[in-house]
Amino acid sequence: MKFIIIFLFLVLSESTTAQGKLVEKQGNHFLFTYKNSTYLIENDSIFNISGFQEGFPKLHGLVMNEYKFIETPKMGYMKNASSGIVYSFDGVDFNRLDHSFDFKSQFRSYTFFHDGQIMDFGGYGLHSFKNIITYFNLAKKETELYNQETPIESSPIARDRMVAQYLNNNLYIGQGHGVLPNIKQPYQNADLISDYWKFSFENNTWTKLGERTIDIAYPYDVVYGFKNNSLLISDKAVFECDIKNNLLIQYKDANFGIIKSLNKINTLSSIAYNSYKNGFYVIIDKTYEKAEVLFVKRDHFLGTKKDTFKLYSDLSFFSWKLFSFSIVIIAVLFLFFISKKKNIVHRIKSKEKEIEVALKQEDFILLFKLVEAYPKYIDYSSLLDLYPEHLGYESKKKKIRQSIILIEEYLIRTQKLKGPVFLYRKNIEDKREKQIRIR
Repeated sequence: MKFIIIFLFLVLSESTTAQGKLVEKQGNHFLFTYKNSTYLIENDSIFNISGFQEGFPKLHGLVMNEYKFIETPKMGYMKNASSGIVYSFDGVDFNRLDHSFDFKSQFRSYTFFHDGQIMDFGGYGLHSFKNIITYFNLAKKETELYNQETPIESSPIARDRMVAQYLNNNLYIGQGHGVLPNIKQPYQNADLISDYWKFSFENNTWTKLGERTIDIAYPYDVVYGFKNNSLLISDKAVFECDIKNNLLIQYKDANFGIIKSLNKINTLSSIAYNSYKNGFYVIIDKTYEKAEVLFVKRDHFLGTKKDTFKLYSDLSFFSWKLFSFSIVIIAVLFLFFISKKKNIVHRIKSKEKEIEVALKQEDFILLFKLVEAYPKYIDYSSLLDLYPEHLGYESKKKKIRQSIILIEEYLIRTQKLKGPVFLYRKNIEDKREKQIRIR
């Protein structure tokens, strides 16, 4: 009986800490999950809303009002939303790590953990969108810029509130909110940036993966760390984005009643996924003055019906198709060019009797000597014997040049051939010797 009472107490305490907890609608709220517990920051206090934990609720002592949280295998870290201030969190207490201040420069950036460092990509602040990577230097206790090898013009467009993931020493970023290049009044015309990139920390370079615009309206929410993917949530559609594996999942029967009721003061802080409980903690607007914390099972929040698509056009596949298509085009043009060359000789042969009547005997013999040699070049000296022996060397060369000009003019005029009909070069073995062949 004693154990039953204890069990009922724990169940009731869990339900009352989450279900039905009212908070001020205009208050300072933030939900985050660490290990198996989900916590609520409300104004100056922190609550464990997923279950009983000794010592909670309690004052948190944080010197900031907007938050980001990241969990690592050994520790949790709380950052102010615009970078600069960093705390560690062990599930009980916060411990300030930085000797810095509120930067106000990377709101709605993507925070991840790489090689023992807390890092951020993108964000918005100081009147501009960002496409930089920064990291918190634990030794210096300050935030610094991470250097990259890729030139700025070959890097992603600056953005905030983007889908993103970090896996195996690679950062993946995708669709976000930013300013398209080359538009008038850019900061009055911010739009969705729809390209996808990978940053390799092995060589510090960006690689573009592809493009696609997900049909979603701004504003929207992004929940990171949902099965290592990003969950993109708006009033009209919910998508799961796996950039690494080029996978887009649309949840067709998501609970839009709850989604549309999310606390509008800071929606990015009004939802947290708890994988241990397989559900979401959310803050929804309830009355004019109050908001309510709810726990919603995953299937009730996302539904069970989903469609799967490619997240973006695969540039490597597209490039291969373009390369293959180019090879085919080049091959076709080459064959056409070759066939055209052969066609000249073929057309001359087909008109042999007509040409014999029209040309002088010595011109006709010269032409068909070139036809027989085609496609090889022949030396001018081999054509000298076509002319009478009493003519000198220079006279014979002059005759050859005159014959070639007359033959070419005749063929272009009567056989509708495009000039030039002949090609010339110097003999490879003897540069003093001139050579000729039919084009």
